[in-house]
Amino acid sequence: MKNKNLYAVILAGGSGTRFWPMSRKDKPKQFLNITGQGSLLQSTLKRLQKSISPVNVLIVTNKEYKSVVAEQIKAFKVPVENILLEPEGKNTAPAICWAAACIHQRNPEAVMGVFPSDHLILNQTKFEEILQRAIKLAEQEYLVTFGIVPTRPETGYGYLKTIRDKGIVHVAQFIEKPILPKAKRYYKNKNYFWNSGMFVWRTETILKAFEIHLPDIHKVFVGKGVKPASTPYINKVWPKLQNISIDYGILEDAQDVAAIPSRGLEWSDVGSWEALSEVLDKDKDNNILKGDVLSIKGRNNLVWGSDKIIATIGLDNIVVIDTPDALLVCRKDMSQSVKVVVDTLKKNKVLSQLT
Repeated sequence: MKNKNLYAVILAGGSGTRFWPMSRKDKPKQFLNITGQGSLLQSTLKRLQKSISPVNVLIVTNKEYKSVVAEQIKAFKVPVENILLEPEGKNTAPAICWAAACIHQRNPEAVMGVFPSDHLILNQTKFEEILQRAIKLAEQEYLVTFGIVPTRPETGYGYLKTIRDKGIVHVAQFIEKPILPKAKRYYKNKNYFWNSGMFVWRTETILKAFEIHLPDIHKVFVGKGVKPASTPYINKVWPKLQNISIDYGILEDAQDVAAIPSRGLEWSDVGSWEALSEVLDKDKDNNILKGDVLSIKGRNNLVWGSDKIIATIGLDNIVVIDTPDALLVCRKDMSQSVKVVVDTLKKNKVLSQLT
C-alpha cells in the first residue's frame, strides 16, 4: 500500500543545452525518447509509480512546455492540475518552495521527494530501497539528499563532502564541479559523493528552512491569504523572485543536511552525450550506433543518425549527432562543451532558431 503522505515533485523546466542538436528550446532532452523506452520524464514517472500515488505527483515546468507535459503524463494518470507552470525559469529554489507550499496546504504531514526529470536510474529495486531510507531520515527532520558513490573521477558533477557521526552521514560542504586532479582525490576518499540533485524532506522542514535562509521567497508562497496554486497570483509575483538554486540558497547554510550513500543505482544525470554513452547498450566495438550507420574500424563512438546514411571510418571516441537541420561532431570527452555551441548560436539572430 502506498504511503498517502508521500509526494513527489519532478523538476521539468530545464533547457537541456548540452544535448544539442537533438535537444532544442521547444523540446528539451527531458521530453525526448533517448533510451527507446519513452521520454526521460516518462522514465522518471515510471520509476516513482511503485511508491507514490499519481495524485501525489507534481511537475514543475516552464509554461511553454504545458502541452507536451500534459501529453506525456496521460498514461500515468497524473492530474493535469498537478502541473505547476513557471512563467520563466528561476532555478530550483523558487520551484521547490512553490511545490512544497502547494503540497503542505493539501497535507501538513507530507514528505516530499524532489527529482530531476532528465536523469536515468537503471536499478529500480535499489532506488526504492534508498528512497525508503531517505524517508525515514526525513521524518527525523533532516533535509536528505541522495549521495551517489563515485564510480570514476568525474569533472562533470558537483560533489558532497560528508562527515559520519552516530550512523548519520552529514553533508559538510557542497562542492562545484572540480578540476580533474581534485576529482581524482575525491574519488579515492569515501567521504565524497556525487551530488545527484535528488532530495527528500518533510514539507514543514523545508519550508522552515526557506523562512530562515530565503525569507523573501518563503513569504511569497506561505502566509495568511496566500494562494500558491493560483495562476494569476503566480504570474504576478514570479518575476520578482530571486533566481537561485536550492543548493546555494538553502542547503549550503542549513543545519541537519544528511546524505544517503547511494551505491548500485546505475545512475546518470545524462548531462552530456558522453554521459549518455555510458548507459546505452554497445556493440562488440564499444560503439553506440543509432539509425542508418555504417562504422568501419571504429571504436568507442556514439553515432546517431536521422534521415540519411552515415558512414564513418577509423573513428575513436567521437560523437556524431545528425538532425535534419544541424550536425554535431566532437570528441566524446569534449561533449560537455556543446553548451558553448548553443550560447554562440544564440548570439546570431538567424542561427538562434537552431537552438
